[in-house]
Amino acid sequence: MSTGTPNPGYQPPVPPGQPPQYAPAPPPKKRSTLKILLIVGGILLVLCAGGAVACVALAGNALDKAGSEKTIVMEVTGPAAADITYGIGSDQSQETGATLPWRKELKSDDVVLVVVVTAQSKGTGDINCKVTIDGKVAKENKSTGEFAIVTCSNG
Repeated sequence: MSTGTPNPGYQPPVPPGQPPQYAPAPPPKKRSTLKILLIVGGILLVLCAGGAVACVALAGNALDKAGSEKTIVMEVTGPAAADITYGIGSDQSQETGATLPWRKELKSDDVVLVVVVTAQSKGTGDINCKVTIDGKVAKENKSTGEFAIVTCSNG
């Protein structure tokens, strides 16, 4: 028999008629909820701030360009006649059997400018289209063949 300190896991026997004694449960680990919330909040704040800066920059750029009227010229060349559909944005018009060469000049102060001209030849040969915005060619295209279709768009 040895004398000394008892085994750390040793429990003395429980006297009869008494409930067993258990070692107290370790305290639950504290999760740093505040720390997690601060990190998530910081990330959201950075994302929101970045998005706000981008929106302000885009809006400022759009406002600078808003109201400045642009001159749009659409042209179709080719055989004697063509069916032509043209327009800016969702405002579309059509000229059936238009005599070629054909030219249409429009004005727009739209911030986002989408110009489209489509023409179908009434015969054979080359058919060409061109879109010019404020004197600068935005798009040129050409199709060849019987009843050829050509489309020009700046977008």
